[in-house]
Amino acid sequence: MEIQLPSYVSTLMQQLQKNGYECYVVGGAIRCALLHLPIHDYDLTTDALPEEMKKVFRGFHTIDTGLKHGTLTVMSDHQPVEITTYRKDSDYSDHRHPDGVTFSKTVMEDCARRDFTINALCYNEEEGILDFFHGREDLKNKILRCIGDPYQRFNEDALRILRALRFAARLDFAIEPKTGKAVFDLKETLNYVSRERIHEELEGFLKAAHCAVFLQEYKSVFEVFLPWAKEASDAEWKLASERIESAPADPFLRMAILLSSPSCNPKETLEDLKYSTNEKNRILNLIQCQAMPVNDRIAIKKVLNKINNPFQTFLSYKKSLYPDTDEKKAMEIYGTILENNDCFSLKTLAINGNDMKQLGFQGKEISENLQWILLQVIEEKLPNDREVLLKALSDRQSGDPSL
Repeated sequence: MEIQLPSYVSTLMQQLQKNGYECYVVGGAIRCALLHLPIHDYDLTTDALPEEMKKVFRGFHTIDTGLKHGTLTVMSDHQPVEITTYRKDSDYSDHRHPDGVTFSKTVMEDCARRDFTINALCYNEEEGILDFFHGREDLKNKILRCIGDPYQRFNEDALRILRALRFAARLDFAIEPKTGKAVFDLKETLNYVSRERIHEELEGFLKAAHCAVFLQEYKSVFEVFLPWAKEASDAEWKLASERIESAPADPFLRMAILLSSPSCNPKETLEDLKYSTNEKNRILNLIQCQAMPVNDRIAIKKVLNKINNPFQTFLSYKKSLYPDTDEKKAMEIYGTILENNDCFSLKTLAINGNDMKQLGFQGKEISENLQWILLQVIEEKLPNDREVLLKALSDRQSGDPSL
């Protein structure tokens, strides 16, 4: 089978080949090409040593990405391409990184150290596809299988356990039985993996179309780094998984659904998994606002005042927890609010803090009274008119009992 490579990739391959070296596209690009999926980047592998690659590409802009591990990034037509020398890894005493790297002279040895058969396919235009471990057959049969002994593969790098779940969920593949058993048996080795890397893999997993199936089937794996999973009954966990299945493939939205149980401490979990402040706030905001109604204009304006997520995201989240939510009606009302330029935030309120100071309000009084007057506008008790709002605040300050 011929795979059409972009010119910026084939240029680099030809540069190595005309200097007497082997070169192949390896891994994800070949897998995606065979599955007719979009290809986002191309990784190359070669028998050229790092210092030899530097000489071959002396006319190109290069970046020493990971030269001691054999990886050089070469810019080709403004595109960065990673090229790595064939390797065979040594022992992995920390269940994550090889204790050392030994360069190899054969592409088969390089492929043998990789994780799954479907990620060990190689290609160049002269030889076509090289498939040492029957990866094409596994692609055809929709099976995810470790290369060689799965226990060895997962012991080398425990993060491969989550990668297995992510690939299977994304591609809708079954995990081969021996590989699946190793996932369960070695799940505790995930404790050797940094929470940042677990967070990254989990985010990719939650984007996958079929993640709900693997959440249920591999619950005990998620228990290793999600305390709530350990505390949750099978019924609770199943419900969360089903809610995720019906939700859009937004990892923040799906994480909020996963952490929405009353018995869960979402803030603690997100901090443990090293979510950024912005990510954490987005997820917690969805959870905190989940009970807010969206059945009329005033209710939706109150929601818009409180959420820091797109309204459609909030609505999808609410629909997943409360299936009787009328999404269509809520979106129609939301559209009308935007069309009418209705005020629902301090940003669009006709007065601001300086006006409050002019009225004599100080310190906390300013924010408290701004929030009070905004609520009057949102609830349509007062129009968003500067003079009307200033008079209402002045009357309130003077102690008008009607306010």
